Amino acid sequence: MHPIRTLPLLLALLAPALPALAQATAPSAPPASAEAAPLPDWNSLSASQREALLAPLRDRWNNAAPAQRQRMLQHGQRWQTMTPEEREKARRGLRRFEHMTPEQREQARALFAQMRGLSPQQRDELRARWDRMTPDERREWVHDNPPPAKPR
Repeated sequence: MHPIRTLPLLLALLAPALPALAQATAPSAPPASAEAAPLPDWNSLSASQREALLAPLRDRWNNAAPAQRQRMLQHGQRWQTMTPEEREKARRGLRRFEHMTPEQREQARALFAQMRGLSPQQRDELRARWDRMTPDERREWVHDNPPPAKPR
């Protein structure tokens, strides 16, 4: 595969490992300033820099079950087909999901699972109904429509 095409796939697969990578960096590193030089492209990184970026992904891949590996590969391939706008929308959604409480995440998973099988009109109706529900009604709805089991 061409290196330019490989980079987005690697970045998509590496994204979940970035928090661990960020924690592993030296705390004494100076903060980046607005005047700092832009970071080099992939081909300009040293072998040790590439290894530092890929090691968490390699470990995650090697420790993953076959079904998880398949999902990782599918997500990377899907990322390749996305437009820059779709990628940014996905990033925003991930950031929003990361800031949710566990209960909100469960509700989001349940809603997403239900909406996948609905027509656009039915989705709009469910969204409007959800917006009118009280927190207790939402909990009851999630209890009656549980999300699928979390992938491991």
